[in-house]
Amino acid sequence: MIASDKLPGLLIALGVAVGAWLVVKLAGMLPPPLGSLPLSMMLVAILAGLMLAGPASRRPAWEPGLDLARGPILKIAVALIGLRLSLSDLVQLGAEALPLVLIVVLVGLGVTLVLARLAGAAPRLGILLAAGTSICGASAIAATAPGLKARSDEVCYAIACIALIGLAATVLYPWALNRLFDTPGQIGLVMGVAIHDTAQVTAAAALHEQVWNADGTLVAATVAKLLRNAGMLVLIPGLVWAHSRRHEGGSAKVSLPLFIVAFMLLSAVRSGVDALLGPDHALWNGFLGVVAETSMFAFAMAMAALAATVRPSELKAHGWRPAVAAVTAAAVMFGVAVWFVG
Repeated sequence: MIASDKLPGLLIALGVAVGAWLVVKLAGMLPPPLGSLPLSMMLVAILAGLMLAGPASRRPAWEPGLDLARGPILKIAVALIGLRLSLSDLVQLGAEALPLVLIVVLVGLGVTLVLARLAGAAPRLGILLAAGTSICGASAIAATAPGLKARSDEVCYAIACIALIGLAATVLYPWALNRLFDTPGQIGLVMGVAIHDTAQVTAAAALHEQVWNADGTLVAATVAKLLRNAGMLVLIPGLVWAHSRRHEGGSAKVSLPLFIVAFMLLSAVRSGVDALLGPDHALWNGFLGVVAETSMFAFAMAMAALAATVRPSELKAHGWRPAVAAVTAAAVMFGVAVWFVG
């Protein structure tokens, strides 16, 4: 049972998540091209949470529930991401895309960390931007933040940057890549490694197939993005461990947070059940669909609760340079992917 003192804030966070879901669904009903653009529930939830920051500061009764949303509920959402990653699928589909994914992800990670540091970003913000740019967009940022003990304003700033960059890429990359390459497979591979969120990758690939009557863009993009998402299993624990070792006393025995361990174990469960039942098992796929929706609602609740603690002055304090660093890193990843595929 949830304690009664937590209900007011928890209901506020849940209401924002439901509202964000409705906004995304309604936006998807708009005519093309607006309806085909991927609008992130997390970004909508953050914007709503920022608008609630003032009322939340005057209502201490909300705090216990909001604290539950941005704490345990966020960690549960991170752990549930593990069930989205099927390593058996990657083994079957991803051998051709693996070298490209490794190169672009490592380049993106390194370039973002260096540029964010040169831009004067705090170490945690730099890591969040690097995770979002190189691995899996907003999901990677949300998964990395609790292990880093990142502040609310750092998480919101990073997600806002990555979401807007990915949205721009969704619109621009299909047109640019269609001029650069002749085959849908090549275009899909670049999209899969150079666009941030999974929803943005699939939207861009679907847009290319529809506009140019191409066949194969979506499959190639999905395979490359799945491989890139699998990097969460190694890179996020590695980033958390490295930051903890450097900034929490230098111990060589820094342990991974339990929710990261749960995330890795659930990925192993997903892979094992996929191998046992097969990828087309209706009941298992139905369960995975419910888990995916639950995870997204939990993330939206957590992001709203985080944003409700942020003041505009805190976001402004980070300045424009870390955002430029993220944009530059995304451009470098795109350039490396185009060069490698070409």
